[in-house]
Amino acid sequence: MVRSSRAVIVTSYLTDSPNGKNLGCPGYSYDFVVRLFAPLLEQWGELTVVAAEDVDRAVAEARLRGREPIHVSFLPLQDVRLAADAPNVVVPAWEFPDIPDHEFDGKPENNWVAMAAKCDSLIVGGPFTRDAFRKAGVQTPIQIVQVPTPDEYFQVPWWTPDRHTLLECPGHGFSWCEPELPSLPSHEGRRQGLKRAVRGGVRALCRDVGRFILRDRLYRTIRVASHFGRCEWRGESAGIRPAAMPVSSESQLDLSGVVYTSIFNPSDSRKNWGDLLTAFLWALRDCEDATLVLKLVANRPEIVNWVWNFCHRSGISHRCRVVFVPTFLSDGQLIELATGTTYYLTTTRAEGNCLPLLNYLAAGRPGISPCHTAISDYFGRDVGFVVESHPEPAAFPHDSQLRKTTTWHRLVWTSLVEEIRRSYEIAKHDRSAYGRLARNAREKMLHWNSNAVVASRLQESLRSVVEPPREEAVKPSDAGTLLQRASVV
Repeated sequence: MVRSSRAVIVTSYLTDSPNGKNLGCPGYSYDFVVRLFAPLLEQWGELTVVAAEDVDRAVAEARLRGREPIHVSFLPLQDVRLAADAPNVVVPAWEFPDIPDHEFDGKPENNWVAMAAKCDSLIVGGPFTRDAFRKAGVQTPIQIVQVPTPDEYFQVPWWTPDRHTLLECPGHGFSWCEPELPSLPSHEGRRQGLKRAVRGGVRALCRDVGRFILRDRLYRTIRVASHFGRCEWRGESAGIRPAAMPVSSESQLDLSGVVYTSIFNPSDSRKNWGDLLTAFLWALRDCEDATLVLKLVANRPEIVNWVWNFCHRSGISHRCRVVFVPTFLSDGQLIELATGTTYYLTTTRAEGNCLPLLNYLAAGRPGISPCHTAISDYFGRDVGFVVESHPEPAAFPHDSQLRKTTTWHRLVWTSLVEEIRRSYEIAKHDRSAYGRLARNAREKMLHWNSNAVVASRLQESLRSVVEPPREEAVKPSDAGTLLQRASVV
């Protein structure tokens, strides 16, 4: 029940991304997190969501209505605006093992350690993020409260080999098979195929490096060349269209067989989707009943075309199917997509939460994922297939000079191929092993981030901020000792 004397003032980016607006823009995922937390925050008090610069006005208005406000900010610390007349709780998502501990780019707020010291409390999604803050010397109280997964995912029916799902949404699918593809390619054929896969990976790396160093607008006008081939990206002004390929566009997405789903923003270099595509095509190139669904979080056609062209230019002949879904999906459609999915696949380099993986594990869909950064808080071989990865230098995303002051993870491509292939074999031939992973995944998420569990943790975290700790009652023996000491004095 809502306590009428309380008010929760939430600040975030207000991108309206949960309604399909501004998908893929910087910080859009924070607004999805706000939407997931909102029903639980309403259990604490009257909820008001405002832009960061309006926090003091919202606090003052709450006090005029006789409410006691608390400010909860779902923003990275460099963008937080602290309330002057209310407790401040910040909920940052963080995907690196190090926290910015100094000012850079002429902005004092880029020093997260100093900013955290001004807050009353931090709420983080798991031990990985908490440990990163503690390692940096942050002394502010830190509470672990996971991002809740919608209850509907826990009610998704279990996957079975005969499942057939029709999803009412437009999709673009293609497959490409060279005529008379031999079932057992020669050594030379395998070598050439591997070269094509590596070439595709190098193109993806060129694009990522170009975007990282030269940023969006400049990057759209350059051409990147490498020893292994040439790749181009010219953007809107070039009127880019998908490369010629067998593409089918349908109003319904027909899912059957062994289905892998991945949801990501192609503009986010962390997502490492070049490895995802080439590894899937290579691992299951001869499996006609295997499908990869790429739900792209992007509303710019040139970004979608970029992914299409990459897939075609990889040069990997395959009988498996790849389906692109670039349009916004409602909550119900996302549940249907999970229903038709066998595995969730991610090749991310770093994550602060990875909400889609959390959702699919709750749906009883095992994952294929590296086990690093915040994913390591909840993912492992008990709920899926772990892809080997290793740290490599990386930059904080808000550092304009992109200095290599932290690390993210480079995946081992051969390990990714092996785990995809192994997952397919288990789905096809070992129902007991698949069922064990599926049940473990759902059970683990029930205890990790179901709404009931998160609501209790959130209430306790907010209470620790607004209510002073209770003094422990004095035991009779302690009372006698105190009296003796007082008499001596």
